[in-house]
Amino acid sequence: MLNETEAAASFHGLCHFFGRLSKASRAGMKAALRGCPKCHFPMLEGLAHTISTRGQNGAVYVSDFAREAHQPLPAISRSLRQLEQDGLVLREADPADRRKTLVRITPEGYTACARCEDALSDYFACVMARLTPEQVQQMNVLRGALMDAILAENASREAKNNEGRTEL
Repeated sequence: MLNETEAAASFHGLCHFFGRLSKASRAGMKAALRGCPKCHFPMLEGLAHTISTRGQNGAVYVSDFAREAHQPLPAISRSLRQLEQDGLVLREADPADRRKTLVRITPEGYTACARCEDALSDYFACVMARLTPEQVQQMNVLRGALMDAILAENASREAKNNEGRTEL
């Protein structure tokens, strides 16, 4: 068990590491996507995920996508308008309720998204190729252990927060 000083140093080091990892990987991903068409990959990927989990018949309500993306509806609408102008998504009124708008990814959108995914996969394959097989194995074990520890701590804190509450 770490003492308080060691725990604080460990926490600081871990936060610093995660910050550097995030910044470096974002820069690498941005460079990897430079050769791809402007496809708004994070937005398309998020939309594809929302369609697969919450959508029906290959489409999802714009309001559901905004809620899933944790973004205000006007910001999502602006982004979708740009994607629509680029031919990557199609927005249409819901035939069952004309007040609601459905959005779906076009074949061109799926193609652009796949090209971006391929570029990112290639980037991370090159990154991983710089590690020894032992380092990759160790990283995978530690990554899983860290995630398990985080999830266990989150569950513990959630349980403590719920202890004093009563159901109505």
